Order: sequence, then structure tokens, then C-alpha cells
Amino acid sequence: MTDSKVRINQLDDIPSHVKMIMESIKAFAKDGSYSVDELERIMTIALEDGEVDENEKRVLADVLEKAVNVPFDDEVKPYVKALKHLYL
Repeated sequence: MTDSKVRINQLDDIPSHVKMIMESIKAFAKDGSYSVDELERIMTIALEDGEVDENEKRVLADVLEKAVNVPFDDEVKPYVKALKHLYL
């Protein structure tokens, strides 16, 4: 197996909530806030298996808490509210 295939398999072994954290850090580090697109990427990870488990909910709650405590555009606030209503 080549090195790139080994790395891909290792990424598949990472729990989804850890992938969510990694995506959150990457998004937040860029400019200190979240866009709707960035939050959607985090949610896509959570929903890959068709459900949001307790670990994913915990990470999502932390991300959304951080999202509302930093400056954001008008599009983010209703999206955060909808995510909280649907998943928390």
C-alpha cells in the first residue's frame, strides 16, 4: 500500500467529532469567525452517517457557542439558530 493510501485510511479512522473539531479549528483560524459555508462543512461531517451522535452534538454546541460570541455576518445568525433548533 502506498503512503498516500495509508494516510487516507488513517483519516477514515478518525472519529467524526474529531474531524469536526479539526474543520472548526481550520475555519476559525482563518479569520476568527465562521461563515455559513464553514458551518455547513462542519455539519456535513456530522451528518455523514445520517445522524448526529452525542459527541457530535457536544462539538456542535461548542462551535455554535463560539460562532455567536464572535463578529459574524447577517447570514450566520439565523443559520446558527436553525442548527441549534434542529440538532441540540
